[in-house]
Amino acid sequence: MLDKELSDSKLRHKVYLNEFNVVMEHAAYLPLVSGLLRAYAETSKLLRDNYQFMPFLFYRDSPQQIIKQYDNPTVAAFSTSMWNEQLNLEIANKVKQRYPNCLIVFGGPQVPHYPQAYFEQYPFIDIAVRSEGEEAFSEILTRFLDSRDFSNIAGIAWRHPDTHACIRNDLERPKSRDLDLYPSPYIEGLFDDLITARPDLQFQAIVETNRGCPFPCTFCFWGQGGLSRKYRYHGIERVRREIEWCAQHKIKYVFNADSNFGIHRRDAEIAQILVDTKNKYNYPEKFRTCWGKNTDEKIYNIAMLFHNHRLEKGITLSMQSNDEQVLKNIKRQNIKLSTYKNLQLKFNEHDVPVYSELILGLPGENYHTWVTGIEGMLQSGLKNQLFVYHCQVYPNTELADPLYQKQFGILTKRIALTEIHGAIRQDNLTTEYEDIIVTTDSMPVNEWRKMTVFSWLLMTLHSLKLGFFIMIYLHNRYGIKYTDFISYLSECCMPTGVGNIFRDEIAQFNFQVDNLLLGNARGREIPDYGNIYWDEEEASFLRISEDLGQFYDEFLALICTFLREMDIFYDYDEVAEAVLYQKIRIPTHDKHAVIMHHQFKFNFPEYFENCFAKEPIPLKETPQILVIEPKDYKDNKPKYARETILWGRKSGTMLENVKWQID
Repeated sequence: MLDKELSDSKLRHKVYLNEFNVVMEHAAYLPLVSGLLRAYAETSKLLRDNYQFMPFLFYRDSPQQIIKQYDNPTVAAFSTSMWNEQLNLEIANKVKQRYPNCLIVFGGPQVPHYPQAYFEQYPFIDIAVRSEGEEAFSEILTRFLDSRDFSNIAGIAWRHPDTHACIRNDLERPKSRDLDLYPSPYIEGLFDDLITARPDLQFQAIVETNRGCPFPCTFCFWGQGGLSRKYRYHGIERVRREIEWCAQHKIKYVFNADSNFGIHRRDAEIAQILVDTKNKYNYPEKFRTCWGKNTDEKIYNIAMLFHNHRLEKGITLSMQSNDEQVLKNIKRQNIKLSTYKNLQLKFNEHDVPVYSELILGLPGENYHTWVTGIEGMLQSGLKNQLFVYHCQVYPNTELADPLYQKQFGILTKRIALTEIHGAIRQDNLTTEYEDIIVTTDSMPVNEWRKMTVFSWLLMTLHSLKLGFFIMIYLHNRYGIKYTDFISYLSECCMPTGVGNIFRDEIAQFNFQVDNLLLGNARGREIPDYGNIYWDEEEASFLRISEDLGQFYDEFLALICTFLREMDIFYDYDEVAEAVLYQKIRIPTHDKHAVIMHHQFKFNFPEYFENCFAKEPIPLKETPQILVIEPKDYKDNKPKYARETILWGRKSGTMLENVKWQID
């Protein structure tokens, strides 16, 4: 019997599925797309009898090492995204050179839906699949048993074997309402052997409970090029079994691929399944999702459930922009700022970490609208995080359309890609790229530069907490706008001998802007803090953490200079205590620098604890003692960076825990 199975195996055509996802230090994602393609294809007896699916190729490596895993392939399929496109192209080219008759199939968000130019540039590609791939890929495999003519297969473009011309089949594939027609690779056990074979990796999983997105945002692939605007759903029982599979296989981190989790009634049931599963198995530890664009009571209730069971890393209240014209240009409608403020207050009352996201460089934005929008968000009570991302341009979106770009004067820059918090790429790895907007009609490149430096400094001080309490104090005590203070620090010429660390950080920011304009990558390497890439503001935090004492001495001097230049009378002792409180709340990797307790002349401990409450406590000269419960990082810098930034940033646990009492 075994001999017959081996004989049958040799007769079957070999299929290689390539899906190289982002690699963290010791973690990698299971190849969901490859699993879905294989699981659906194997529902066909014809395909099972005629094709042999080889082990998934999923771990990023040099093209030479990956090619060694190929042996006489009949079909090589590539799931192509921004972080693996160049690697896929290089492997596919080498496969075609070595095995000329192998059928090369490309799919995924990075493959143009009108790929004529793509086919000319990459003559080794035989087929490009657009949108969903399960049915198209199975039909391609079926047709390839008899022919290289792929006429009338919906949703693909193919290369004619004789003329080599790109033929686009314009027929679009109707979307099945029943997503459970596509078997789950988790439930089918397709990843079980992979997990067993790689005990050196900590696997992470991607799950989807539905497909579709009703929002037509011009910068996003979901509603523009990738999915139907109408929702389709996996059955709840399938979702339950996939989550349980993750728990049984000790998957700590699950990423949810839904476009707007929380807006559907059934999402509350899915949330409860996650909680029940974690209570039973202790896994998954974290569930990361893309929350619904317009947060409402349903999302609030789910967020509270996740928070109470420590499942979430933070709740998103994304805006992308706060300017009405920009929102119109990108076809997006935000929640009202008043609603946003009320939600912030509700989340703050229960200490639920909330973060907001803005995209820098959207058409219609300029320095004034950018700063004005940020000021509104900060004054609404944003307690945790503001993330600013440079606007990336993805294929198959309206933002990538040449006519749209001409309408708004959009100019992009292609830069090397380094995945933030991903493992540092070795020299033998293929360089990947991303395209970011650096100029529009409303935002010349010098304004883009100014907005970028402003945003990095804002995130360093507010989001990473180095100046969080100071900004609140200056705003509440003296009516100073948050953004006026950031603008002053990012633009002022500091007196000699004052603010050397600040001066160095602004210089670093400008250096990095120059790097981007030269086509270099965003990610910063700081070897002392781990073998991963950091965002610019995170790198700034880590650089400053080397000498927090000197930093806050300089910060105090700068604040006093700023107040004098603003003709604001201030009490030096009061300002100094505000800065000291700020310093105490920032963790340090130097255990010898930890302050265990401090007696304040003013009631800063009580004042800052209640600054986001419905009824804030006024500042007054009342002695209070602050008791610190310091985190001990044992002088381990990678541990410090991991726990403050990677774990603490979104979850709202960056700061030192404190208690206070009246003297």
